[in-house]
Amino acid sequence: MRPGAGGRHGRTPKYGEGHAHVPLREASIERLRKFLLPLELAEAELKAKPAAAVMIILRRGERGLEVLLGERRKREGDPWSGQIGLPGGRHHTEDGTMLATALRETREEVGIEIDGHVEVLGHMAPRAPGNKPEMLVVPYVALASGPIEANPGPEMTSTFWCALADLPATHGKSVVHTILGELSVPSYTYDGRLIWGFTYRILEELLVFVGLSA
Repeated sequence: MRPGAGGRHGRTPKYGEGHAHVPLREASIERLRKFLLPLELAEAELKAKPAAAVMIILRRGERGLEVLLGERRKREGDPWSGQIGLPGGRHHTEDGTMLATALRETREEVGIEIDGHVEVLGHMAPRAPGNKPEMLVVPYVALASGPIEANPGPEMTSTFWCALADLPATHGKSVVHTILGELSVPSYTYDGRLIWGFTYRILEELLVFVGLSA
């Protein structure tokens, strides 16, 4: 079994369990929709800088909304080598649109087809990673309407679902090793995994969008 595949308590919950959380989940989703930008706005960013896209995939879980994350393989030259991150990558000319980039990367990295079972709600404001300031990344947000299974591709060692409600209590500072040396950075921790950098920044904003953080 992959790390995180059985949840925090060693059991994979059935989709839709935890009915007591249904009103809260739906309120969070409606709040999220109001914050997200329309899909067509992302395409204007293509002309501004070298572009990339990530996909934030959400599902309804026992403790409210969960987000799909993965641990990237350690690779020479990869600025996010070994980090916890979202499926995503650089825009290719043949993709056509930024959304197509996000869909392709999601399929390649976590084995998920964004189809009738997953609705793309919109996107968060594009932003540049701290270690790639020349690049503009568009974070898309999608919601699964039924059971969904992730399978790590060649660039991921594992994938896991993270309950958003568990993240705020783990917020803190961590020392990480980077090409610039040791840095103290803001972070979250989930099942012993350190979430920092670009993914941390996206999740920090997402928690505000769904009403789990001020």
